[in-house]
Amino acid sequence: MVPQMLSRLWSYFVFVSSKKARLTGQSPDGREAVLLNYVLKKAEEGNAQAVLAAIDDYTQSVWMMNIGKHKGSILESAVHRCEPKLALELGAYCGYSAIRIASKMTKPGRKLISIEMNPNNCNVAKEIIIHAGVASKVEVMEGTVSDKVEDLCEILDDEGVPHFDFILTDHSKKSYLPDFLVLKERGMIGKGTVIVSNNVGSDFSNHLRSKTNELESEEHKCCAEYLSLLPSIIPVSTFKADLPISVRT
Repeated sequence: MVPQMLSRLWSYFVFVSSKKARLTGQSPDGREAVLLNYVLKKAEEGNAQAVLAAIDDYTQSVWMMNIGKHKGSILESAVHRCEPKLALELGAYCGYSAIRIASKMTKPGRKLISIEMNPNNCNVAKEIIIHAGVASKVEVMEGTVSDKVEDLCEILDDEGVPHFDFILTDHSKKSYLPDFLVLKERGMIGKGTVIVSNNVGSDFSNHLRSKTNELESEEHKCCAEYLSLLPSIIPVSTFKADLPISVRT
């Protein structure tokens, strides 16, 4: 137990101290590819819960920036209450949270769009999501909000819904606020949209707290991913303002 914990702590510091990880969202030691092989070997194909368990097991000795069990239960609760028809995830990483979201989208015709900027992570996420048996509900897109905004607008139009019902922001902290504003300005956030924000930075946190006229937020105290000694907070916000009809073209 102690050797595993020390190994996990060391891999955490390797990740957070890496310029490559900060810029690309991928570790310098290739742990994401190792995780994929571990999941394919250990988890039963088509069993989403077995895949999540295998990922959590792998992180006993190797830290990864998945949302994790504790935060994952908060995420799943929000999805369950919201029952989204169309959901959006910013930051797929290796597909862990996408599987948690998709597993709670049990009604027919439900769909999750997950955006990941790193092509290698994107490929890992796609393969893990396929192995989990939820690929029919999840579309992983390589890129960022800024370069995929037109694609997102087209998806909303094709699905015949006015805006995303549910959004998870779990990517670069500096992108939380500008991406939120882009989605809002393009009419992709609307009344009733639930927004779960993992590892929220100060800019977006201050925005949530200052915009009580349009956002009703509840902060959930928890611990950091796979590091129980580090405190963290996950805001779960509901957009309550009526926005003017937006033209997406």
